[in-house]
Order: sequence, then structure tokens, then C-alpha cells
Amino acid sequence: MREINGVDKQKKLVQIVLDEKEVPQLIRDIEAMQFEDTKYKSREKFEYDRQVILETPWNVNVVLQNKTSKISVIIDLNLERNGIADVSCKRIFSALRALYKSSNKLDDNERAEVI
Repeated sequence: MREINGVDKQKKLVQIVLDEKEVPQLIRDIEAMQFEDTKYKSREKFEYDRQVILETPWNVNVVLQNKTSKISVIIDLNLERNGIADVSCKRIFSALRALYKSSNKLDDNERAEVI
């Protein structure tokens, strides 16, 4: 999630889409997430999924072709496009939604709806 594969012009377009979807904030929240915040049964699986999601570079075609989709859908498509079939962001994003919905901040409540 931190890197974008592609030429400079494409990277700029992708960065605009990612900024609109508040990906920098999502990255910080995923990095801060603890095993206990999730429904994972295995700490190793949680750490593995989180690491793969954070370290998989963005494919410009996936992002630009799906820019109107929820970011969780784009991430799953991006993982698939990068040949990663054993990781889904479903549990991590479920935990993020729960975290955002329990927050007193209006921005967090809105963010829960768009991810």
C-alpha cells in the first residue's frame, strides 16, 4: 500500500485516487492495529495478512479501473492482480470499521461507511 508501480504520470493519478480514499490514514490505522482488535484466530495469520496488505505495491490499472469502488474492494483486486490468493483484507477492514464506528469522531464514522 505504500508503493505504486507505474510511470510518473500514472503514479500521480493513482495517488490522487488513494488520497481521496484516505489511504494514508488507513495505512497508519492498519499499522497500529493489534491482534486483539480483530476476529483472527491466529496471531501469525493476522501478522502475515497485515504485512502482505501493507507491502503489496499498487497496480495502477487496478486502482484506475476501480476508482469508484470501496478501497477494501480495490485492495482485494490489487492483491489478486499481484498473484496473492491466500490473503483477503476482509477481517482487517471489519476490525477497522468496528474501530471507526465506535469512535466519537464524525470523520471516523463516515470513514467506516466508505471503506
